[in-house]
Amino acid sequence: MPGQVSIIDIIKQQIKKEESLPVLSPKAMAIQNEAIKEAPDFEVLSRLIRTDPTLTGQVLKTANSPFYRGLGGVDTIKDAVVRLGQDEMVNIIMKELHQKNFRSSHPVIKSYQIRLWNHSVSCAIGSLWTVKYLSMDELLPKAFIAGLLHDMGKLYLLTAIEKIFQSKTAAFKPPPQLIDKILDNLHSAMGYNLLTKWHLPVTYRIIARDHHTDEYDISDMLLLIVRLVNRVCSKIEDNSSKTDLSGIISSKEADILGMTEIGVAELEIALEDARTKRPM
Repeated sequence: MPGQVSIIDIIKQQIKKEESLPVLSPKAMAIQNEAIKEAPDFEVLSRLIRTDPTLTGQVLKTANSPFYRGLGGVDTIKDAVVRLGQDEMVNIIMKELHQKNFRSSHPVIKSYQIRLWNHSVSCAIGSLWTVKYLSMDELLPKAFIAGLLHDMGKLYLLTAIEKIFQSKTAAFKPPPQLIDKILDNLHSAMGYNLLTKWHLPVTYRIIARDHHTDEYDISDMLLLIVRLVNRVCSKIEDNSSKTDLSGIISSKEADILGMTEIGVAELEIALEDARTKRPM
């Protein structure tokens, strides 16, 4: 195989197979499709949620969390919808539905998935925080989802790489350094493809495709927010004293959004705080 087929070719061949596509079950797809509508029918959504015990449990757990303590107990999905509100309800649903694709049994792939999921949730939290901070209320329904799904192309690639690891015919198993390079170079295009296959709105597909590109639509405020938050999250994850916020503060995204040095610093603090409170 060496000299004939590259590892990139092997991965692209694997991606063409439907078995390498991270899937949403028909039930999960139905829940997602209703949740992301501009005006979800919460009677329909409640019925769909009740068919998924895990999702039902997570919704009720959140509605009865310490944040809502003092409002009395909630034991039905209908009451949980009223308590949580539309945006929070949809965010919980999307997080729970997509986390199910991050459960590989392969130790190498699992380690990547854990880091990817934590990064995705941080970007979701950070994007929502930034939208609120900038008072861009029209973006509130989309901010968390945009941050959560922006790197799903990496999940697509990891699923394909896992199949290669499991294959008895593949002569080459990519080492971690090569996996990192593959994820960095290919995930944006793969993210666009995956979100298209999942029938997600074009807003989220464009963010998955353009969150690293040099040329992008500077009028797309949600894209700008995800790009900025993604950089802050990466800076935190780098965990190096050599990295600071100066490049982010002086970035085009921060300038267009009007995110001051104080704003970016407060975003970092909010993300650090959320990171310490979230189970890893």
